[in-house]
Amino acid sequence: MKKIIIQFGMIRSGSTLIYNILKELFPNCTINKTHTYCVNWEEILLQTPIVCTYRDPLDIICSSIKRYDQLPTREGIDKHIKRLKQNGFDDFIKLEKTDINKLNLKYENFYNNFDYIFKELEDFFNIQITSNLRSKIESKLSIQGVKEKISKFKTFDEYDMNTHWHGKHISNNNGLPKSHINFFNEDDINYLKFVYKDFREKYLFDK
Repeated sequence: MKKIIIQFGMIRSGSTLIYNILKELFPNCTINKTHTYCVNWEEILLQTPIVCTYRDPLDIICSSIKRYDQLPTREGIDKHIKRLKQNGFDDFIKLEKTDINKLNLKYENFYNNFDYIFKELEDFFNIQITSNLRSKIESKLSIQGVKEKISKFKTFDEYDMNTHWHGKHISNNNGLPKSHINFFNEDDINYLKFVYKDFREKYLFDK
């Protein structure tokens, strides 16, 4: 049986990038990508490494709305808050309360920074990633490289079943952190900051 690695992440948190990097690093392993936490994971995760991704929820909501070419109405914002809640946010918090073999990768730390990702994965898996493999992965999974691959897809609902890259997967600002500032109005930003106050303080998104 193949060794299993679980890639778990909040939606719009760079999880697809990390998933594809793991596939390149561990071609003989099964990489399970998911946005939800299963109740029977407790036993599985005692032996199975899990790589988690998370991101400022304000940018997640912003990115989630943009991928469907929608406008940031309050009704729409609430809809995407619920979508995030059901796809990674609540389950990330649950996993934080478990004693499992887990690596957390913060989007803001690994955005456009392959060296950071490689270092974290080397330490977590106790491996060495050669310079040749680093170069191959960076070339294949760069923002521009991925944008070229998904250019054939017209909507987010179209995607590559092997890589999980969707159409409109990368926003018009290339996923730049703090993009919510230029997308939401001040009232909406304050509303979202209230909704995610505790989480953003704990994970230092207000700094």
